[in-house]
Amino acid sequence: MKLSVALFGLFSAVIVACALFLSNKLGTVSVADEATNLCTGNKACMQAAASIFSEEAYKTATDTATLPAGGYCLQVPVLLYHHIQPQADAVAKGQTSLSVDSGEFDKQMAYLAGNGYTTISAQQLVDAILSHGQVPSKSVVVTMDDGYLDNYLYAYPTLQKYHLLGNLMVPTGLLGVVAGTNSYFSWDQLKEMVGSRTMVAYNHTWSHFPMAQGSKEKDIQEITTAQNQLRQFLGTTSPILVYPYGSGQTVSWVWQLLKDNGYVAAFSTLPGRFQCEGNIFSLPRIHIGNAPLSSYGI
Repeated sequence: MKLSVALFGLFSAVIVACALFLSNKLGTVSVADEATNLCTGNKACMQAAASIFSEEAYKTATDTATLPAGGYCLQVPVLLYHHIQPQADAVAKGQTSLSVDSGEFDKQMAYLAGNGYTTISAQQLVDAILSHGQVPSKSVVVTMDDGYLDNYLYAYPTLQKYHLLGNLMVPTGLLGVVAGTNSYFSWDQLKEMVGSRTMVAYNHTWSHFPMAQGSKEKDIQEITTAQNQLRQFLGTTSPILVYPYGSGQTVSWVWQLLKDNGYVAAFSTLPGRFQCEGNIFSLPRIHIGNAPLSSYGI
């Protein structure tokens, strides 16, 4: 299916696992048995929507995404990260296209902390949109997709250092898995991050499967399994989804499927900063790279 998304900037090589077989026992992932189904290294299950890594690409993208999508709107930047790790590690693993250097990330978070920004949860943002409420002045949402171990090793202590809040978009079936050059944090590590109130966890499907690329039954299985696991291991869930690869983010029947299964919002890979009722199932984010946050209009 061709995604109806305007492509801007550089295409990123998606480095996450996306097609594990769902076992009959909830929470069981047989990496040994299903290794051939993993998309690792520089391979990708599908081409993702473009990522915004530079000031020029950001301006080009947001020039066409500045008008509110309809209904009640808040102008809140939602920052999108994947890997947070030393640049040398990113180079060695072939992950530079989806990585922010851990030292640069520290500078970016120091910028937020030192310039009066308030980091809020994705749930706080969605609640404010749906209730026609407000969020603190200079609010920003920091999101990290895919559950990489480096989020625990580098992003988590940095957020703690500056007393900031992060949002983890978690493909639950991959937690604790090592697949090619990718390692994922464990459930115990996720519990620690969430328990410290430094991170909040959200549903990013079970196996990072691209929604709208299979059957509706497959999509329901993916989001339901992930939601059940989040509830089982963390004791709580949120009615918010994050699309793997951005797949399905502009598809009306996917939005309806989410509504029918109790979801109230979803985050996309589309660029922009207007968060509206009209795009509540395709809320935009700004993909951050190795540049000062001021380069992205923050």
